[in-house]
Amino acid sequence: MRADLAGFAQDRRQLHSRIDGHLARSGRISLADRRPQMARGPGKKLTTIEITRDEGTDPLPTTDCEALERIAAEVGHSHTLPAVVRLIFIADDYMAQLNASYRDKKGTTDVLSFDFGPTPGQPHSGEIYISLPQARRQASEQGVPELEELARLFVHGLLHLAGWVHDTPQQLTAMERETETFLDAIPL
Repeated sequence: MRADLAGFAQDRRQLHSRIDGHLARSGRISLADRRPQMARGPGKKLTTIEITRDEGTDPLPTTDCEALERIAAEVGHSHTLPAVVRLIFIADDYMAQLNASYRDKKGTTDVLSFDFGPTPGQPHSGEIYISLPQARRQASEQGVPELEELARLFVHGLLHLAGWVHDTPQQLTAMERETETFLDAIPL
């Protein structure tokens, strides 16, 4: 799901530090030392991918993070992405807070993406939040490996940052087809 943030783009502080009573950044694990530059296609700018996790969320294996970075690079070859994309793995309670605050919906969801748009003096950035427990439940229910479900959710979030929406069944079908195209192209 994509959340539009009218007026929020003025403040470039990361979204997850703004939820009351939540110390998301104090426990973050960053792969900033390995920030790969992702090509965005011929003549386009590069995208930096940062993968972090919320306090209390299990870390992903390095090989899984590398696979997600390869997926992002593939999406970036076909679609225009923000200059900086942060992928943040969080727990259900925090996702439920985000879902309530920005979508006025109760309970957790699997993925939310936030496009902060251009702000003077700052690179265009976006953040993708994935509920790790929800992704694991979905992987189990669907009988697929956890990494495959994480990749599916990540591509979904990246497509939202690239401007895709799914307000109609036809749009959702097209977005799911595009997601599967990327998942088929990159071995996990």
